[in-house]
Order: sequence, then structure tokens, then C-alpha cells
Amino acid sequence: MKLTGPSNGDGMDPVSSFTFQPSSLYEGLVKFMSRLLRPFWYKPAVVVTEGRPIQSKSAYANYYARLPAKVELLLDDITLDEIRRPLVMLQELMKSNFDAVTSIPGVSQRDASDQMDVDDGDGSAGLITRAMQNQSRALQLANNPSQTHYASDKERKQKAFKTEDRNMHSTYRLLSRTVQVLNLLSSLKRAHAMSTLPEVQWGLIHGLTFYQLVTSQEGQQRIETLLNALVSQGDKTLLNRISQDGDRLAQTLSKQCYLFFSSASRLTYMGFKAANDALSRPTKSPQRGLVASKAAAFLRAASRHWYDPALVAGRTNDSDTWLDLANRAFDAGSPLARAAEVLMELGQVEGLVDVCLICGANFGGVKVPRDDRKELEEEAANAVMDWEKGLYHRPASGSTGDNVDPRSSGTQSIVSGMDVTPADALKTCHGILFYYISKLLNEGGEAKQRLAESLVAACASSSDDKFLHSMYEHLLSTNQVKTALRIDSTSLETWLVNEKKDSNLLSDYYSIHGRHFSAGEILLNKAVDPKKVPLAQRIECLTRAANSYSLAMQSTLSSSNMMSMIGGYRRDRALQDRQVSVETLKANIKAIEEKLDIAKIQQRVLTTVDQSQNVDLKPEKLDALRFKLVSVSELYNDYACELNLFDVCLLILNTCNHNEREGIETLWKSVICEEILPCQTTSAIAISFLAQLKQGSPFEEETVMQSGDYGNDLQSFDNGEWIPRLRNRVTALGKELYGKGADYTVPLDLIVQALEGLRQAYSEMHKENKLSQSWPIETMLNVGVPFDALYQSYDSIYLEVDGAIDATIRLHWLASIHELLKMWVNEAFSNHVSSASSEGSSASSQLAQAVKNGGLVERIKAYNATLEGLVEGNSADIDEVKIGFREVEEAIRKGF
Repeated sequence: MKLTGPSNGDGMDPVSSFTFQPSSLYEGLVKFMSRLLRPFWYKPAVVVTEGRPIQSKSAYANYYARLPAKVELLLDDITLDEIRRPLVMLQELMKSNFDAVTSIPGVSQRDASDQMDVDDGDGSAGLITRAMQNQSRALQLANNPSQTHYASDKERKQKAFKTEDRNMHSTYRLLSRTVQVLNLLSSLKRAHAMSTLPEVQWGLIHGLTFYQLVTSQEGQQRIETLLNALVSQGDKTLLNRISQDGDRLAQTLSKQCYLFFSSASRLTYMGFKAANDALSRPTKSPQRGLVASKAAAFLRAASRHWYDPALVAGRTNDSDTWLDLANRAFDAGSPLARAAEVLMELGQVEGLVDVCLICGANFGGVKVPRDDRKELEEEAANAVMDWEKGLYHRPASGSTGDNVDPRSSGTQSIVSGMDVTPADALKTCHGILFYYISKLLNEGGEAKQRLAESLVAACASSSDDKFLHSMYEHLLSTNQVKTALRIDSTSLETWLVNEKKDSNLLSDYYSIHGRHFSAGEILLNKAVDPKKVPLAQRIECLTRAANSYSLAMQSTLSSSNMMSMIGGYRRDRALQDRQVSVETLKANIKAIEEKLDIAKIQQRVLTTVDQSQNVDLKPEKLDALRFKLVSVSELYNDYACELNLFDVCLLILNTCNHNEREGIETLWKSVICEEILPCQTTSAIAISFLAQLKQGSPFEEETVMQSGDYGNDLQSFDNGEWIPRLRNRVTALGKELYGKGADYTVPLDLIVQALEGLRQAYSEMHKENKLSQSWPIETMLNVGVPFDALYQSYDSIYLEVDGAIDATIRLHWLASIHELLKMWVNEAFSNHVSSASSEGSSASSQLAQAVKNGGLVERIKAYNATLEGLVEGNSADIDEVKIGFREVEEAIRKGF
């Protein structure tokens, strides 16, 4: 160190007052090396001239072609060898005589601090003259505040020796890289001339000077891209032309150009070579599987060294989807895309997933631990010193890791006109996996489905939550919901709960994995959610919740419907379903079914309101009807009663098991009157009966007029068009109410009296067939009322009118009873028996019971005695009914 600045004279001067003066040995080496480099240092190594267009002699007009591009190398073989020989000798001299060359001076372990002049990419390595170097160092010292502290003579000497060693080491690095660039050009030139080897993509290094190729990061990346193209891209690769020449070229590059032909390139070549070997073997050959596993192991190791985003992703666009990124990578010949393609062809789905996720870890994904059982590393060349291993093939400091934005990487794209970031590369790594998942699932076929399940299972075993969430989202967005939900993982469950917040998806997930109680809870909570939820969705949730609780009550064994492929690959097992007693489940099911019954009635009210143009509901009431579960009392009082929805009122009373006789009878009167009134008729009997029927109902004020008073404005009772409407209405409503445990909501006596009264009034106007019309009986039988119960109703009503003065009414009821008994007997003794619980066998057992214990035969005799005593009425009708009773009695006696 030479004192060149102000001094205190006490020997304790600041470092800034001293200037490092290199040794004569170092200066001599630099001068000698600069003389060797100067002739070609700033000249382009390769110039590619685009072929000029020529007009084709083809018959097609205006068709132009181009001559092949012209490649010109600065150095021919002889010149290159003459330049390289002294450089190699100098390299060997420094390597054998200077300790500073064999290790990094001042660095105890390899990390970011081993980046020196030639590695910084700031251009200082190109300062090969003494003046350029001194000027650069002076500027660095002026900007370095650490140079102001005081140093002793011993410290200055230590500093001087350290600086000398680092300068010597840096000079060796520059020399070594220069030699390897010359070796590389020589090897590529020979490869270009050999027809058995693929074409060298000289355009990648077109116009770059030797200085740029040796010292710049762009030069390093362009050379690596060129070399990767030889082993992984397109059809023109070493792999598609496997030969001894290709092997020799790969070996030469790994030994003489290892600073450029990286581990990624070497391992990629070895992986693809093994893959092609496996593909050449029979599909079911044991050796094929072994060689395929070896290929996957090499490619796993290679993917740890793919640090260049542009190399992995190719050209990208901000609007690219997952599949767009994957397709662009395939088109660009990405080594990752090529590796995925060949591994999928070999059926190495686990290797495919590992390769993509390991590569993704280089760009911000979660690091995948190394497994020596599944990865094979190449052996370093003998001439490689320890500090040279992977020196120029490591990511920039801080470019990877879970907490680092992938776009912060210092790695620059060399794709012209595009900014390919680590985030793009990471998305491409994931997109390739999603591409194959979708492809296999969409292709169909048992073999493809098994492969798809294995691929999804391998992906699901990842510890990268961001990747897993992206996969879940991709599966859902591509309509592969079942595939996604069959993954057994707490990661998926947490994502469904916290991210998607979709009760249907979460409940389906629980159901698929046998957690029926949890599924029921989710669905029930959704059904009673205080937020606005459409009524149809609430009903669906209640229905599914009841089914889930029923399955939970029946489920005593472990779920048997999980994907078998998940078992060996899932990262964790979802929690087991909660243990709940059968009594609790039964209580839950009962409560849900009650809510469901009311909700369905509410849906019926809503449908009626939507279809009606005369309903006037307040907006808040209508909103509650559409989006909430209205309480049963509110539904009855504020909707059904207010809107005169008599059927709904009866359904609510039936569902709630509420027995209010007067209210039920009034509602049934209203149902019947609603189908007939207002009307006009020519029959005084009809007017009298309808006036009696409507009393106490909301139709009490409705008009029943003599025909002609209102012209054609009122429907006619006489034409009977109301009969089929009334029958359908009573049948449909009766079926909903009868046999549901609340038969009191179907008052038989009232309904029978009303229908038979209407029948009688109508029959008086059509005397020619008044005894043949049995539609009231048929209607009640269609409702589901058994013969014996219907007969008891008819018989009790007859007993009430038996003392009536009007013989016509008595004859009418006797005729109706005859029709009922005739139908009963015919049904009981019919030859058609479909099952033990069929109507025929039921009617037969009921008839037998009535004959044995009910005195049916004696009642028939009493009916005939009454007919004998009738002196008024149509004698022909009386005789017809009497004959009918005798026939029924005779049939019963024969049958029993």
C-alpha cells in the first residue's frame, strides 16, 4: 500500500490516504493476458446474415423464397487454436502456481459474497488495460465510506495481500471463461458441420462480442439458451438424433465448457436420453419402467437448475390463462414442457409433478426437499474446482423463497420484446400440470381416468398451499367439481370454508368423504341463514340436510366412496365426522322435515302469488315470502287466509296436526264453492242447495241467480262444466291431506254431503241418467278413502235423512249407497290382484270385516225394506235400486 494522500505522521493514517499498488507479478500477468485478448476482445464472435429473397420459378405467381441464412464466425479453426493455445497454457500456469486460484480469497463458504468482478455484470471485467482498471478503482474508493477509518501497518499489509489475491483470482476467472468460450465455439462449429447433429442456433449469439460472451449476464444466458436448445427443444435436438457424436459433444461440453454447459443442460440431456431409451422398449417390459424412473430422476435433478424464466415459460402475455401459458411453453420448446410431455408419455405422473413443482420453487414456489432416492446428480468433471461448481448457474440472491415477490428477481429475459418474469415462469410450471389434468379428464377412457386420478393425487400431496388453491380453482372452473371434491385433504376443506364459502361445495365434500353429519349441519345453516337466500335454495338445503342426517344415522362403517388413489398421496387426512347419538339425529331429522313441509307450502303460496295478477302484497311481505322462511302462524294468518288460499290453509292445519272442526269445514265449503260460484241455473233445487252450501263461507255473498238475469256473464250450473274442475280440485287436495296422520282435515261427511247434493241438484235437470252418475264416490275413492270408511260415511248420512219427508232425497241416498256397494263388491271379487297390499285385496278384507262384524248383509236388507215402503217417487227407479241391492247381497253371499 502506497501513501498518496494527507498524513498525520504518526503511522495511523486513514485507508483513503493509501493506494493499492499491485505486485509486478500481477501486473505482468495482466499485461500478458491483455495482449492475448486485445485482438478479438471487442469483436463479434458470430454474425448471422439473413438470406436474401429470391423469386421462385414455381408456377405460382408472386411466390418468394429466401436463401439460407449465412453464418460467419470471426475465428477460423487455425486462428482459434492459435489464440486458445497460449491462453490455456497461461491458465494452467496460474492454476498450478497460485493458491488464490484454487479457492475464493477471504470467503469461508460459498454464498453471494463469491460474486467478484467478472460476476457482477457491471463491465469491470472488460477493463483489460492498466489505465482503465486504475480509473475504475479510484471511483470505487471515492464512493466507499469504509475507507475513512484508520489502519495500522499490519492491517494495511493484510488488506494489500487480500486485494492482491482477489485480483489474481478475478483474473483467473476471466481467463478461464475466455478459454471456455473459445472451446465452446470450437465445439459448436464442429457440431454445425456434422449432419448427424442438430443445427446450432447461431442467431442466439449473433452480434455479441467476445467481451460480452465472457463477462456479461446476457451473454451467459444466451449461451445457456443455445445449449439447452440442443438437448431439449423442438425436433432438432440431440435426443431425436441419438448417436455417438451427440454423446461425445455432450461430454466435451460438460468437461471443457462447464461454466456455460450447466448442470441443467447436462442433466436434461441425460434425462431425455434415458426417456427416449425407455420409449424404445416394449410397453409392458420391466426394463421400460426402470429406465423411465431413471429418466424421471435425472429430470428432477435438472429442474433444480432451470432458473431462467424465459427458458421455462417462453413468450407470455398478461392475459394468458393457465392453459395458454402451458401451450406457449410447449410451442417455445421449454425444457420443462418437453420434460412434462415425455414423462406423461411414460406414465411417470409423480415425476411430472415433482419436476414442475421443483422448477416452480426456483421462481417463488415452495421449496421441494431433495430426495436422493428419486434424484440422480451427475458427477462433476475432474478438472472442476470446488468453487466453480454451479458458480454461474445459480439464481440471483433473493429471487426465490416463500416470502419474496417472484417479480423481484434480477434474472433478465432474453426473449426479444417480452418481459418474462419469475411470476410468469411459476405460473407456467403450475399451468403445465393443470393442462395435463384437464387433458386426461376430458379424454375419457378407464386408463386415462386412472392416470388423471394419479396425477391429481400426486399434486394434492404438495405442501405448496398457493399451488393447491390454484389447482382447486382450476378444477372447479373446468367443471371437474367431483374430481376436486374427492381429494381428501384439510387444505381443501380449509379453502372451501375460508376462500370459496360455498355451502353446496362444502356439503358435497363432506358427503363424498362420509362426513354426513357435518354436511347436514352446513346445509341446515344455509337453509336458516338470516341473509337473503331464495326460497327454492332453502328448500333444497333442507331436503339435502334431512338426507345427510339420515345417512349419518345409517352410517356405521367407514366411508367406502373415497378415491382409492388419494390414500397413498394425500398430505393429510381430513378430520373424522363428529360422533352424534341416534336420538339427536332423529330429533334433527324430525325438526328439518317439519321446516321442510312448511317451506314447501310457502313455495306454493309464492307460486300462486307470482302467477296471479290480482294479488296485492306489500313489498316487505313479498320479499319475506321470496327470501326467508316464514313462520307457520305468519304464513297462515298473513298470507293464506288473507289471500283466500283455502287449499294452503288446509295443508297448514294438516301439517301442524291442528284439529279445528269448524274452521276445517268452512275451508272445504270454500274450496267447493270457489269452483262453482257465482253461477246461474234454471233449477230451484240447485239454487236452494247452493244457498245452503255457501252459508258460513267467504262466498256467502256470491250470486246464484236464475238463468237469464245476467245473460252469459255468469257460468252455467246446468251445463256441468264445473264437475270435472271440482273433481280434480277435491282429488288433488284430498290426496295431499288424507292418510298423513291428520285425516280430520278431510271431513268425509261434509264433503260427501256437498258432492252428493250437487250431484242430486244436477241430476234433477238430467233425469234420463240421474242414477248412473256416481262421480262423488269415484272422487272420494281417488282421494284414497277406503271403501269401509266411505261406506260408513254414506250410511251415517242416510240415517240422518231416513226420516225425511221427501222420498226423492231418501231414494237418492239409497241409490248412492247401492252404487258404492256395487263398486266395493266388484273390486273385492275382481280377478286382478297385483300385490298383497293392492286395492283389490284391501277391498276384499274390508268387505269381509264389514260382513262379519258390521252386519252389512242386515243393512242391505234394511235398505230394501225401506225401498218397499216408498210410495212416492219413480217406481222404475225404486225397482232398479231394489234389484241392485239384491244382486249385491247375492254376490256377497256367494263370496263369503
